[in-house]
Amino acid sequence: MDGVLTVEELRTGGMTRPFVDLLPRIDGLVGLRQSHALKDSRLTRIHAALVAAPKEAILSGWAAAVLHGIPSDFLDGTSDGSHPTPVEFIVPPDGGAHQRGGLRLRWAPCQIEDLVRYHGRPVTNGMRTTADLTRWAVYPEKALAAIDMSLRHGLTTRRELAQVQVPRMKGYRGIQLVRDALLVASDRAESPRESELRYYWLESGLPFPRVNPEVYDGRGRFMGRIDLLDYESGYGAEYNGHWHEMWDRPVRDVRRLAGLRSLNLTMDEFTKADVGGPGIGGINSRLRAGYDLALARDGRHDAFQITTPSLGLARKSPHRP
Repeated sequence: MDGVLTVEELRTGGMTRPFVDLLPRIDGLVGLRQSHALKDSRLTRIHAALVAAPKEAILSGWAAAVLHGIPSDFLDGTSDGSHPTPVEFIVPPDGGAHQRGGLRLRWAPCQIEDLVRYHGRPVTNGMRTTADLTRWAVYPEKALAAIDMSLRHGLTTRRELAQVQVPRMKGYRGIQLVRDALLVASDRAESPRESELRYYWLESGLPFPRVNPEVYDGRGRFMGRIDLLDYESGYGAEYNGHWHEMWDRPVRDVRRLAGLRSLNLTMDEFTKADVGGPGIGGINSRLRAGYDLALARDGRHDAFQITTPSLGLARKSPHRP
């Protein structure tokens, strides 16, 4: 497999043990070495996992999503930015495959219609990968983030999921999470945390928001995009990830939010500490308070108009296997 060799292959090729030990090891996978660097470091782990996994195992989960074109800023193969997530494989329910460090084997049925091939090895297709990522997410906010991400990057469509994949997986563990997430999914979310913020928005009982609409002033001048916006109340919520702390973004964000507020919009900002961090316990009350404040505004001063243009993204990624 490109970029990865077993220790046995290296020794058979004439490399001595001291030189083998100088080659980079691959997280959690004993007996493998990185023979050369790949452009996407996630592929090194995926290729190593394919070498280490049982031959009948089907590459799935986050690793399959990477092969279908999900970029690293949405899915980096870690649980928290530093600790690698095991590479997931589906194996037959009656299979006798054993677990191994760096891999996670999931016993489940998988139909031939769910598969594509990558370097000759079976990989779940876009529809099945989306369904698995969503149902394995466990928590509903993570499930929504998974399905949003998959829709945005063209792994599948709402129609394919609702009419083909979900019925095909009736009775599978976690499939209800997929059904629930599909009802409120959007292909316009620009980050997983933004999707999670939308989950808490809906959980708080607020109206279904517009996702990343473009906002203009009364003269038609573009003022910015808002992650989540309820047009009727004029309430908007923004998730500020780490990129909002880079370069001149803090200054630009202050100006942009001031401009939006000048249109009589009520804006709230949320960070990682609020969405999944220590502030999570108060996020619902913050959202409801912001919405109530927006409802109480004097609508005669409203000076905003919005539109939600097409994303213009290709339906299929050139990186699909």
